[in-house]
Order: sequence, then structure tokens, then C-alpha cells
Amino acid sequence: MSATFISNLPEIAKVWSAKAIAGIIVADEVVTNAELSILRESISFLEDAAVINGIVEMVKIREKPKLQVLKTDRATATKILISLAIVALTDDKLNANEIEYFNYIAGKMGFEKNMAKTVLAWSREFNELDRKKQQIIQKGMASKPVYINY
Repeated sequence: MSATFISNLPEIAKVWSAKAIAGIIVADEVVTNAELSILRESISFLEDAAVINGIVEMVKIREKPKLQVLKTDRATATKILISLAIVALTDDKLNANEIEYFNYIAGKMGFEKNMAKTVLAWSREFNELDRKKQQIIQKGMASKPVYINY
């Protein structure tokens, strides 16, 4: 999730999203540094130290948080779901536990499994395009300028 998007959410949605991120990153039982970085960013917007400590503890013991229903407008819910899909595919892999937890998250937001599947498929495509973009950037950075007069 982008910092601007998170900071504009109501506190209840910030906490809910941080817990959902914690659940996603522990669902496959492997927590990467990239995932921890995303978690750090998400909890940095929370106001309650006890909530932050609780989320961190769940990650330490690899416990997937139980989430309450998140009632928000559909545009915000969709943006949160898309952001969570990007988090889920941070390591480019999804196992059955991650898919199950992502479906659980989508359900808590009022979405059907088909929406979760659609968003995950989009996220895979997004990641592939982002990888290609990074390759182009690297190629461009490694190139030597050649100025052509037309």
C-alpha cells in the first residue's frame, strides 16, 4: 500500500489493513525482509502502541490475525484488496495457505472468491510488468548516451 493511501484511511481501516498484511506475510510460514518492510510501513501509521505490539507479536509467533468485517465504501475496499494482493505476491509465489487467507480477507471486505481470484491474477500481471520496467530502467542506466541529429 502506498504511504499516501494508508495515511488517508480512517484509523480502523489502518489497523485492519496492518493486521491483514501481518496475516498475509505469515500465511506461507516464511517471512521475508521485503514483507517485513511492508509491515513496518503499515504499522508506522498506527497510533496505538499496544495495537502495534500485538501485530508484531502475531508475526513473531506466525499467527494469522482474525479480522472483523471491514465496512467501507467499495472504491476504498477495492483499493485495499488490490494493495493486499501486491503484498501477497511480494515473493512472486502463492501457496494454498496464502490463497485461503486472501479469500478470507476478501470475504471480510464483502467480496466473493471470484473477486479475490481476479485481483490476484491482476497482481501477478502487475508484478511481471513492474519487473520488465525495472529491467528497462537498468538497461537504460547502463547505456551510454548517443545523440542523433534528425
